[in-house]
Amino acid sequence: MTEKIAIQGLRGSFHHEAATHFFGEELELIECESFQSVVQSVTEGTADKGIMAIENSLAGCILPNYQLLRKNEVEVIGEVGLRVHLNLMTLAGTKMEELEEVRSHQMALRQCGDFFSQYPNIRLVEHFDTAGSAQEIEKKNLKRIAAVAGRLAAKEYGLEILKEGIEDHDLNYTSFKILQRKGGRQEVDPDKVSIYFQTSNDPGSLAKALTVISGLGINLGKLQSHPVPSKNTLYGFYATLELTDADQLKDLKTMMKRMMLEFEILGVYKKGETYG
Repeated sequence: MTEKIAIQGLRGSFHHEAATHFFGEELELIECESFQSVVQSVTEGTADKGIMAIENSLAGCILPNYQLLRKNEVEVIGEVGLRVHLNLMTLAGTKMEELEEVRSHQMALRQCGDFFSQYPNIRLVEHFDTAGSAQEIEKKNLKRIAAVAGRLAAKEYGLEILKEGIEDHDLNYTSFKILQRKGGRQEVDPDKVSIYFQTSNDPGSLAKALTVISGLGINLGKLQSHPVPSKNTLYGFYATLELTDADQLKDLKTMMKRMMLEFEILGVYKKGETYG
């Protein structure tokens, strides 16, 4: 049976591309305007799985998406990485000097700051999606307006690529997490885990948590802090850990629940591949 996969954006988006790498070409897309809608589609059962960007190597982490993982009945069951090539695309025959406006997702525009600094007269307009901005140009026959999106979007909506690879750095990667409703099938022999923990405001409290992780022989792959709402002296931490055996996770749970104000496992899964 073809799986229904919720993505942020439309066909031709980077979420669409990442989904095909993880699930294969035979999938049914549930197109969502926001990340909240992706999560909602999964929790309500409209979609079997969801895919959500979590971090970009140039623009940084998407902290609200970490918070969506905690606030909703979803869990991380996989990941995939994508080398993001950003292209400037328009209706066929448009010249660079004719452009008045460029539309794209805010994260994509942020990744092309150096390129657009050369064109101060071009307006940059945020759109809910890279592919959505390309679709809008094709659908409404918008002249003198360009989109920033991937090659798949240009193919999907029949646009001409005016400039290729306009991102600020060659090493432009986005990490995506695969989501399912909590309580579904778990990965066999997982080697990664996403967690959230909250420390006290005592001296050395974060160091104690990191000592526990290190002492269990677990590699810390990612650590992201954020202030706890309504408790401005406290911080919570999202972490991605790399495991070598199942006992590490069991011991981590036991020790962190005893030492931290809060501790939560957001998902256990296999280390993903990076494409492109």
